[in-house]
Amino acid sequence: MNDTLKRLLLWIAIVAALYTIAKVAEVEDLDGPRRPLPPSPAQPPAWSNPTPATPPAGRTPEQPIFDISVRESAVQGDSIGTAFQVAPRTWVTARHVVETCNRSYIRVQGKWQEVQSVKMHDAADVAMIVSPLPDGASRIDLTDRLPVMDQDGFHYGFPQGIPSSLYTRFVGMARIRPGRPGTPIVRGWVWAEQARSPSSTGSLGGISGGPQVDRTGAVQGITVLHSERAGRVTTTPTQRAKELLPTQVPYVTAGGTTITSRDYAQHGAQVRESGAVALVFCSLKGKTRPRS
Repeated sequence: MNDTLKRLLLWIAIVAALYTIAKVAEVEDLDGPRRPLPPSPAQPPAWSNPTPATPPAGRTPEQPIFDISVRESAVQGDSIGTAFQVAPRTWVTARHVVETCNRSYIRVQGKWQEVQSVKMHDAADVAMIVSPLPDGASRIDLTDRLPVMDQDGFHYGFPQGIPSSLYTRFVGMARIRPGRPGTPIVRGWVWAEQARSPSSTGSLGGISGGPQVDRTGAVQGITVLHSERAGRVTTTPTQRAKELLPTQVPYVTAGGTTITSRDYAQHGAQVRESGAVALVFCSLKGKTRPRS
């Protein structure tokens, strides 16, 4: 056998051996344990201060001292509101934000999603909406603690489409007479406006559906009404929202942060940036979509 043929046979043997080793390694890799998926990105904190405050204490009124009659809006068209996430893909908003929508959308961490389903309360101005896609947005917690006289309240949302924060003080209970015929009278909490950030005047339209939280960051109510002339805001109690939500959504004693009149705007920026509070777009006829 000449040298050329020997070298050729040697190369064939080497290639065959390498191919066999590669196939064995491939089979072992397929039969072995799968590599775990990379972990999901951590949820950003909903609040900017992790130090928990003591829940406010005091007297809660037993009877309404305000009487509010709600008039149906004569303007019919696309509109905006606010919602906040209480469980994965589960959001709370005001009923009037979504009840006339043929299609509605929610902007979660800068990306619009079409709302998958809507469940509205029969009497109270509150609704639950479900977004279609999982996300890394944070959640904020509901409490069944009632507000007490003169306690601070903080409201977050998108009045006129502008990310904003509102500082209020609790002044009493209201009897609310809805404008829809046959709808029963309901009760709500009334808050006197103290300050806004950014500073502004006029209507707060667009903040409806946003959370009202106490100094611990726990949600006590859903913002539903604003009296521009009186400078008062009305909220629906969280107990009405709980009637719509899955049983797995719990109440908490406190929200796990400390919010004051000095830093409420900073907390507002954080809770919106985390995705826990989001903008809602209502397409009345279902033919329009929100712009980025």
